[in-house]
Amino acid sequence: MKVEYKLTGAGWAECEITLNGKAYKFSAGYLTNAFGDILQALLDINPLYSDEIYKEEGASFSWDAEPIETDWHVKYLGDDKMQIAISEYEDSQHPLAELNLECSYDAFLQQWIKTAENILLEYGIVGYKRLWMEHEFPLSIYLQLKYYLQHKTEFPVIKETTDDIEILKSNIEMELNYLKKN
Repeated sequence: MKVEYKLTGAGWAECEITLNGKAYKFSAGYLTNAFGDILQALLDINPLYSDEIYKEEGASFSWDAEPIETDWHVKYLGDDKMQIAISEYEDSQHPLAELNLECSYDAFLQQWIKTAENILLEYGIVGYKRLWMEHEFPLSIYLQLKYYLQHKTEFPVIKETTDDIEILKSNIEMELNYLKKN
């Protein structure tokens, strides 16, 4: 499996998924948080982070590429397996393309983390925002998923309770150092 996601201009991106020698291409525009949505969905279904609704139903999101819309549904199946269902529409009635596959969650996630690192190296955090226009680079989600891949645990946070309010904190120095690691 191979995933390529490239920014192709101000507010435009292309994604190509290659599986078993066959390539599938999808486009996304700035009207949706395309890169952030895929990473958020992968975090939502992650076995360490997902709540019950995501464990049962999976996560869904759409990419709008004017006039094409691509609907994604991902679900963690257990034992490092996930299901990916993608439908592409020009109108809501008839799909132009449909893809339904199972693959390794970790392998799929690894491809997206590699993509995130490439985007950060090429555009930077501010450059990504300026190029994508409507959405920030999904930095905290990226850090959590990268940490999961390398350690198979949740990203370290400190829980404090003050006046019956639970406060979660992370260590910025650790986060910055982790960003530098490839």
